[in-house]
Amino acid sequence: MFASIITTTLFFWTISVTISLTFSERRSLITFDDITNTTDTPGVPVPSNYGGLNWENVLVLNGLNFSNPGTGYRTGVVSPPYLAFNGYGSPMTIESATASTLFTAHSFYSCAVWYDNITLAMVGSRSGTILFTKTVSLFIQNRTLVELNWPRIDSIHLTSICDWCCDAKHFTMDNLVVTF
Repeated sequence: MFASIITTTLFFWTISVTISLTFSERRSLITFDDITNTTDTPGVPVPSNYGGLNWENVLVLNGLNFSNPGTGYRTGVVSPPYLAFNGYGSPMTIESATASTLFTAHSFYSCAVWYDNITLAMVGSRSGTILFTKTVSLFIQNRTLVELNWPRIDSIHLTSICDWCCDAKHFTMDNLVVTF
């Protein structure tokens, strides 16, 4: 009887702790739509600490107003009008804004900008140790939901791979979902 009471008490205490930890997490939808000074520029850097993250080689532009309508910039827009992309077709890195803060990368939408069948290779790390990897194929006219669900990381490194694209290996990112 006594063991049953202790087991029941521990069970409900565990549920209580789990629920309180779940509600203390802060889920963020990063849309890039509130970044200013992007109207007349072909791409401006995402500012440091935007959405609680630091951004390396991540630019933002108005995909709906981009002058070439046949590109993935228009296709890539999920929440109008802005989206992010990898500057110069080079790799991008997204990191925690503070060294002690870990995050979970849940998902984002992406597509190729100039050429179909670009491979997007992603690496999730914590303290320099690779914990997760994933690759997806991207196309100009089809947006892809990239589902990661990578918990307790401090950085994501994204590289586009295309043997025939020269330097035009751009990809888009919109509606990134993370939890801190």
